[in-house]
Amino acid sequence: MDKPGVVHAFKIKFNFSPTHARQTASHAYLIMIMKRIFSEPLLQFFILGSLLYLLVSFVQSKRERQSKEIVVDNERIGLLISNYKNQMGVLPTKEQLDAMIENYIHQEIAYREAKKMGLDNDDEIIRRRLSQKFDFLKTDLKEIPLPTGQQLKDFYQNNPSLFQTDGTVNFSHIFFTADNSNDSIAKERAFFVLQQLKNSAVQRAPEKGDKFVLQYDYTEQTPLDIKQSFGDKPILDSLFSAPVHTWIGPVQSGYGWHLLYIVKRANASLIPLEANKDIVKAKYMETAKDEQNKKAFGQVEKSYIIKRTYLDNK
Repeated sequence: MDKPGVVHAFKIKFNFSPTHARQTASHAYLIMIMKRIFSEPLLQFFILGSLLYLLVSFVQSKRERQSKEIVVDNERIGLLISNYKNQMGVLPTKEQLDAMIENYIHQEIAYREAKKMGLDNDDEIIRRRLSQKFDFLKTDLKEIPLPTGQQLKDFYQNNPSLFQTDGTVNFSHIFFTADNSNDSIAKERAFFVLQQLKNSAVQRAPEKGDKFVLQYDYTEQTPLDIKQSFGDKPILDSLFSAPVHTWIGPVQSGYGWHLLYIVKRANASLIPLEANKDIVKAKYMETAKDEQNKKAFGQVEKSYIIKRTYLDNK
């Protein structure tokens, strides 16, 4: 039993055997060596590079696996069926659907292999198609507000060329070819026949010239019709500016020389606004959309640096 006033001494026993001391020293030395090794910048760079290489290899391997995987899911099947119905008006049969699926798989494989080969680089058709998609996604989605009555009237008055009917002309012609001679001889022959017809009442005389591949008499021909039939040659201007009810020429076309007899001509005229509001409104919306698209594209264009090096040599 403890007695008052007595101080007890506690003995602590430390067990430091030679084996334990050697193990402790060995661990400390190993830690010191590891710290020194991992503190070397070259080793750190090597370790980070190795980790980065493994990461990139993993990502590439995953992408390669995905690039070889073609999924034909319910959404794709629905799209194939919808496209077929829109084009043909009926749903495809099972055999037709199977054929469409196989065709899709073939196209997808060919598309991916073509991209690997770089066949999409500098392809004008692909470039144009992607450009069209961009224009639609980035510019054509914003809705244009409908015009007021005053806006429609102002647009009509400020753009008369948009609402003019085409002029038309009715005429007969005599054709002279240079195939069997030359251009000057064909023109001289036309002059000779013109002198014969000047003071006559004849309004049609194709037999006085050469055989023509098209027709000899035309009615209600617009400038576009004349261009398509005869080419953009002096004959077009003559038909819409020369006097009527008389023979004129010779005038040239893409075929040769002609004498013309203009039976009737109607000049271009402005369509009335009140009777054609739907046409004017459609043209207004189209013009407003074009202006909006130009502004939207202009904002994108500002972010690019365009170097017109072709001007350096001028």
